[in-house]
Amino acid sequence: MKPMIKILAVGFLAAGVGVMAGRMLAPKPDPIPTDPLGKLQYGNKLFANGKLALPPVDEMTRYQLQTEGQKPFAVVVSCSDSRVPPELIFNQGLGDLFVVRAAGHVISVETLASIEYAVEHLKTPLIVVLGHSHCSAVQATLSDKPSAGHLPQLTAHIEPVVQRLRETHPHLKGDALLERVIREHVIHTIQTIRKRSAIVRELHAVGKVQFAGGVYDLRTGVVEWLKLPPELDGELSTTAHRGKVSH
Repeated sequence: MKPMIKILAVGFLAAGVGVMAGRMLAPKPDPIPTDPLGKLQYGNKLFANGKLALPPVDEMTRYQLQTEGQKPFAVVVSCSDSRVPPELIFNQGLGDLFVVRAAGHVISVETLASIEYAVEHLKTPLIVVLGHSHCSAVQATLSDKPSAGHLPQLTAHIEPVVQRLRETHPHLKGDALLERVIREHVIHTIQTIRKRSAIVRELHAVGKVQFAGGVYDLRTGVVEWLKLPPELDGELSTTAHRGKVSH
């Protein structure tokens, strides 16, 4: 072998060894969880870090969803706020989430029926209530100012939480009270769903449906998962008890 060819061969070999070594030493990405809440936490981590990797939304995907039907792994009950799109926040694609939205994520007969359809007919195993920071519906409830149209009917769903906190935590004012009401209202909404729906209550009692509650931060993009009362707790929501997911 000519000297130049030998030099090139050694160089290519060294380069190949270097690439292999680099791959071996490089940190391995976290495995994608398979449980419903884990999928949401993982997806939110990607979103908050600006690394969205949405699943396919091509024609074949749409065709399969049309012919095979939907099998969402989570119901997400969220506020209608345009800054809070659950599919993006959790990095999920077509057919993954059954989203039920209303301002202030309040529960009406219609929203409750939508949740029941998902858990009973689509066998969706997780119900997530997603609040968010600086919620206008909560702000309207706290303002105590007269509202026009149907808004008073909406804020009436949040008023019990406001009244309770004003009685138990009279020192809370301004933003501190707002953020506390937002968190308590998430838990109150989950309790309302369980209380008002016999279907959800029975499925939860046998472990076929679990709950999780979170608050989305408009600025950071992070969902803070809340600790739920014992009667709402379950296997699928235990990881949420660790508080804010690390990003």
